[in-house]
Amino acid sequence: MNNKNMLLGYGETLTGEVKVNKGNGPKNKPYTYEENAPVIMRELQGVLKSMDALPDAVMPNGEAVAKITLHPAFLAKSYFPVLLFKKFALHSVGSKSVKVKPRKIVGGRGKPKDEFSSACIYVSGKVKNFLALYNALNGDRLNKGEKKEIITFEAISFFDSDDKIKTIEPSQKTRKLEVALHTPESNKDVLRSFINYALSCGATINENKIINMNGLTFMPIIANAHEAAMVAEFSFLRAIRDLPSLRINNPVFTRTLTENNDLKLPTEKAVNDNIKVAIFDGGIGNTDFEQWVQEYAFSQNSKTSGQLLSHGQDVTSTVLFGAIVEGQKELPIPYTKIDHYRVIDNSIDGQDEDLFDVLLRIKSVLDDEDYDYINLSLGPRFPVDDDDVHVWTSTLEQYLSSGKTLCTVAVGNDGCLGDGLNRIQPPSDLVNALAVGAANSLSDKWMKSDYSCIGPGRSPGFVKPDGIAFGGSKEEPFKLYSPFLGGVVQTAGTSFSSPLVLRQAIGLAASLQYDITPLTAKALLIHHAENNGSERSHVGWGRFPHNLADVIYCDDDEVKVIYQGKLKPSQHLRASIPFPDIPVNGVIDLKATFCFTTPVDVEHPVNYTKSGLVVTMRKTPKDKIGATFPLFNSKNIYATEEELREDSHRWETTLRSEHTFNKDTLKDPCFDVIYYGRDCGMPVEVEDLPELAYVLIVSLKAKDTPELYNNIRQRYQTLQPIQIKQQIRLRS
Repeated sequence: MNNKNMLLGYGETLTGEVKVNKGNGPKNKPYTYEENAPVIMRELQGVLKSMDALPDAVMPNGEAVAKITLHPAFLAKSYFPVLLFKKFALHSVGSKSVKVKPRKIVGGRGKPKDEFSSACIYVSGKVKNFLALYNALNGDRLNKGEKKEIITFEAISFFDSDDKIKTIEPSQKTRKLEVALHTPESNKDVLRSFINYALSCGATINENKIINMNGLTFMPIIANAHEAAMVAEFSFLRAIRDLPSLRINNPVFTRTLTENNDLKLPTEKAVNDNIKVAIFDGGIGNTDFEQWVQEYAFSQNSKTSGQLLSHGQDVTSTVLFGAIVEGQKELPIPYTKIDHYRVIDNSIDGQDEDLFDVLLRIKSVLDDEDYDYINLSLGPRFPVDDDDVHVWTSTLEQYLSSGKTLCTVAVGNDGCLGDGLNRIQPPSDLVNALAVGAANSLSDKWMKSDYSCIGPGRSPGFVKPDGIAFGGSKEEPFKLYSPFLGGVVQTAGTSFSSPLVLRQAIGLAASLQYDITPLTAKALLIHHAENNGSERSHVGWGRFPHNLADVIYCDDDEVKVIYQGKLKPSQHLRASIPFPDIPVNGVIDLKATFCFTTPVDVEHPVNYTKSGLVVTMRKTPKDKIGATFPLFNSKNIYATEEELREDSHRWETTLRSEHTFNKDTLKDPCFDVIYYGRDCGMPVEVEDLPELAYVLIVSLKAKDTPELYNNIRQRYQTLQPIQIKQQIRLRS
């Protein structure tokens, strides 16, 4: 690596608006109206029969909920059945992804037995509204547009209580459960009706712990299994499950002290005090870090366990000083100061931690404070659910959607459990955060640590973990400085790989004379994540760089460029890719990473993200046949043979892909980018969409062409090398 060739900034100077011809043809339809209407009518009869049997107490304002499953060919937002919903006063209150075996396949996409991903929409309305739909079908009284929407239906069914019960241990002992409730704007009576009904079933509710997130409301309740089953009969209930335990004090192996006690704390103040960092964990309990760390507790005379304090100290030490490596003589100067919030202590029942109490503490801080960087090495200890977004994820997503805060989240240490139970744990499914798993070694011969939970996440948010970093193993423990023990301790877990990645992100912001925003730091780390051939569901985009020099410097035959900008709704943006005007002597490796953040619809996991990008690569800016290349198609993003909805990759907040081109294939290539929006899966007016901040990282490497970097500098003089601040000494 040539340490004179710096990463280049101001790539946005190579962008501009362009007109692009669109050529979408007519859509092949699986059914005619005449084929589908009788099927939907028969199923509607079953829905009406089930609704007629419901007691009034479970139907707030006389409304109940049904499920409409769309045919997999009709998942784009333009096919949402808005005309039918409007005519019959029905309301979409949520959705989820489902696997279906369609009665008919469009265009020979598979055999009839094949399963496809599709969308299930939760639809609320009065019984008379569903009956009116049935009568209109039966009397052939729908107009042309409404009939087209009936064609998109694969099935309609009643939302039964069995669908709502996730995991409830069958014993009749009273226990804590968590509830998710559809609370749409269209029906203000839902929450109070549910509380009254649940109390009548024998459940106990603490209304101070209720969390409302747009169209979903979450709360803990206390009930036995029989009472929980009764509660599940409430028509607007989305999900109910036993309250999972908190994962914070689940070490991979017992923490031990090494013989190396020669390291001393530095005396210098932090490199950059202007970067705001928060850690939510188990506390610190001593003053050794007080020059750089302020600890906050939530109750007077807060007491806690040594195990929780050790966890909090170790996570904080990792952000301050990183992992200790063999032969290290001194601790580095911390990049910035840290606010450490002791969100769990003895005021929360240590045997049965109430996740709502911990979450409400985190929420109270984020409501009042704006942080650039956050780490969470704690959360519910259970795997993510494709059907529903957990209360932790739903609550925290709002604080990250602006792109002004980067949150690293440990994915969990249950990777050794059986299939399904080893999946990533909330809130590491946050689409706007960086989910971090663990690698077993700092060396080039690394693998995913066996304990590190695996993906995938939901779609959108499919590539989870986003990546992995060194988290330690029995053969190569994670070593860090312990202030309490005054020396180096050995441990392991995703609790430490996550803050290690946060430290790298902070290091980029603190070290460079450039506006490295949290979103830019995220994009740079993902772009430089190294994959050794491991499954994407295990390591995400790969192992994050441990040495910042790998991010900041370029080889002579390589160039790396940062683009930072804002996209206007439905504007076609052309981003030119820096390309040499000298002969290229070998193949060309092109890699690009797009990152953005977005508001979300927590009640619609299948249509979770409100913003999406369509990115088209052109091998030449000339608009001619064969000019485009499918760099950012679904296969490259998901790296799986699983059949996914055809446009799903467009709604991912991170797009990364790379390809090797023959030397004569490209001529001033570019990306054409268009930004779309949706609301609860439905189309939105362009004028209602805000501008979307994005970051694009592009790297180009030409084999046997050592003049590449200098040629790009000369040809594109608006691109400027990003300098390192003079007082910084780069280290991992």
